[in-house]
Amino acid sequence: MTAATAPRTPTVAIARVLRSLGLTQGGDFRVTGDYRNGERTGTYVLVLSGKARDLIAAQADEIERLSAETPFPFHVSLRYLGGPRPVPSVANYGSRVRDTPEAAPEAEVEAAPAVAAQPAAEPAPEAEPTPPPAGTPAGQRFQTARERAWTNQQARALNWSTRQADLVTAAAAGHLVYDTDGTLVHRPAPARNGRTVREGRINPLLNAGLLVVTGPEADGRRRVRTTNDGREALLIWRLCRPTPAEKDQAQEREPLRPLLGGQESTRRSRAFAEDMRRREAERTALYAAFDELHAWEAREDRLRGAWAAVNRILNPSSKRPTGWVPTDDEIAEHRIAPDIVAELRADAGHPIPKPDIPATTTAPPQALPPLPAAPLDVEQLDLFASS
Repeated sequence: MTAATAPRTPTVAIARVLRSLGLTQGGDFRVTGDYRNGERTGTYVLVLSGKARDLIAAQADEIERLSAETPFPFHVSLRYLGGPRPVPSVANYGSRVRDTPEAAPEAEVEAAPAVAAQPAAEPAPEAEPTPPPAGTPAGQRFQTARERAWTNQQARALNWSTRQADLVTAAAAGHLVYDTDGTLVHRPAPARNGRTVREGRINPLLNAGLLVVTGPEADGRRRVRTTNDGREALLIWRLCRPTPAEKDQAQEREPLRPLLGGQESTRRSRAFAEDMRRREAERTALYAAFDELHAWEAREDRLRGAWAAVNRILNPSSKRPTGWVPTDDEIAEHRIAPDIVAELRADAGHPIPKPDIPATTTAPPQALPPLPAAPLDVEQLDLFASS
C-alpha cells in the first residue's frame, strides 16, 4: 500500500487499506473501537454491506499484508456461522480465527479406520486445590491435605509485603484513621499523634476489597477498617506465614488480587460473566442485523436489476423508484422471472425499509460498590496479635 505519509492511528491505517480495495467508508464499512472500563482496548471494522463482506473474506491475506506494512497491523478472522459463506471480522486485538467449512458426511465415514490399540492408561493427575465449603473459617481448614493446600494457595496469592501486612493489621485493630484534615494516620493509641501514612500505600488494599473507609464518626474522623475478606486474609496470613514479598515503595502501589474465593473475587467473577453475557447478546444481535441487511441488499439487487433492464439503465448508482411494477408487456418482453415479479408487486404494496445496524455500546461494566466493614470482634482481633 502506498501513501503520502504513514498513518498516525489504527483507524486511518485500516480505512486506507479497505478503501484501496474499492470499498467505501461509511457505505461498505465503518471503523470503530472496543472499550472496557472506559478505556479503548482496540480497533475493529464494522462490515456494512454484502459486497464488503465477500471482498474482505476473499482478500483476507492481502488485507493483513497491507496493514502489516503500516505501524498498525490488523488481522482478519473468518468464521462460518451456520452458512456456506464466511463471516469476516477485522481487528487489531484478540486472536486470529480462520474457520474451515464443515466436512461432508462422506469424509467422516472414510475417516473412521479400524480401532487402534488403546494406549496404556496414564495415572490420574493430582487434584487441584479446591476451596472448602463457603463460610468455613480459615482456622478450621486444616482438616485435610486439600484444605491445607487451598489455604496455602490463598496465602501465597495475597502477595503482601511486610509493610502491607502491617497496614491490614493496623486497620483490623482500628488504628488507621483519616483525620479531619484528610491526613491518613496510624495511631495505635488515641492519646498519641501517630505516624502519617501515604495514601497511595492503602489504595491497592482498598481496590482489592480488603480494606474500606467508613463514614465520619462523631469527631469527624473516618476510620479504615477491614472487610470480611480483609479479616479472613489476615487470619490466613497469620496461620500460613508465607514469605513476604520484597517490594519497594513503587511496587507497594501496584494492584493486588482479591482474596481467592472471597466475597470480592466472587462478585467480580459474577460481574465479569454478566458483562460477557451482555456482550455476547449484543454480538448476536449485531450478526442477526447484518444477516437481515445482507438479505435486504440481495433482494434489492434483484428488483433493481429488473427495473434497470426494462428501462435500459446503465448507471449502477441509480436507484429503483419505490412502487415500480413492470407491465405485462414488459414482463413478457424482458422475460422477468415470476418470483421477481411477485416480489416487485409485494414491495409496491408494502415497501421494506433498509434495516439499520444497531450502534455498538461503549459503556464500561457497572462499578461495584465497596464491601462493608467487618464487625468488630475482640476475640477475633486477638488472633492478629504478634506471637
